[in-house]
Amino acid sequence: MSRKIIIDCDNTFSVSGCDIDDGLAIIYALAQEDTEILGICTTFGNNELDIVFPNTVRFMKDIGCENIPVYRGTTDSCADNEAAKFLVDMANTYEGELSLIGLGSLTNLYHAWQLDHTFYNKINAISLMGGITEPLIINNTSLRELNFSIHYQAALHVLQHANKLIIATGNTCLDGFFTRGRFDKLKEGSKFEGWLYEQAIYWFEGVEKVFHSKGIYLWDILAVAALLNPELFQNNWVDISPDKVSIKNGMLIGHGNTRSVVIPKIRNVDNYIEHIYLSFNKFGEIYK
Repeated sequence: MSRKIIIDCDNTFSVSGCDIDDGLAIIYALAQEDTEILGICTTFGNNELDIVFPNTVRFMKDIGCENIPVYRGTTDSCADNEAAKFLVDMANTYEGELSLIGLGSLTNLYHAWQLDHTFYNKINAISLMGGITEPLIINNTSLRELNFSIHYQAALHVLQHANKLIIATGNTCLDGFFTRGRFDKLKEGSKFEGWLYEQAIYWFEGVEKVFHSKGIYLWDILAVAALLNPELFQNNWVDISPDKVSIKNGMLIGHGNTRSVVIPKIRNVDNYIEHIYLSFNKFGEIYK
């Protein structure tokens, strides 16, 4: 029986000046066996919803997966949040089976709970990309946390009340560095891989200018991989204690109630990166 998942994301793949990691995470998820993506929910983070939603609709068409529905979230009222309504509907349909992957702000998940206070109890697992446990620094440049801090009230509620949580923090994602040289090999692959290279190379070039890095960090893929391929990671249980002050900066260590979550740590970085690269290859074979 296939695993049922929904990806909630702030996909800005191919948007000038914006990260490509959500798009890569969607492609990665689609390449995994025994996995059914019931839908894509869109939220804000990398950019505003007016950019993220139509971009994601176009992206799914570009990769040949327009059959997977895309839902628009909101920034304010749960009553008008089509993404949250979809989450509630799927949680009821696949109670105990459905897992969620949150790659942007957690507004839609919070709104789903507002619509149905039993929502969290119906979810098998929630894997998130966001939060920090210490300052996030790349080549002596400090980065601000985004996904949890951008709607910290929603993030705090999910972190304090959702059940089985996996959190790919910004810090742990620094282990998953995808080099420019590795990415350049896509040019030698399938038609899809060539397309992926042409569409994504702008981000490698942008990151190199800012951080002087010969590659990028695959932030969002780690949250997907930790849920779907846990054998690639150490089952690293960590106590977190976010509060209303700490979460404004995405900090998971504060003065709030303590709970244990899984913060996955990559077992073997070389194997992990190779696994991701092969997933891109596999997607190109499946969706020719």
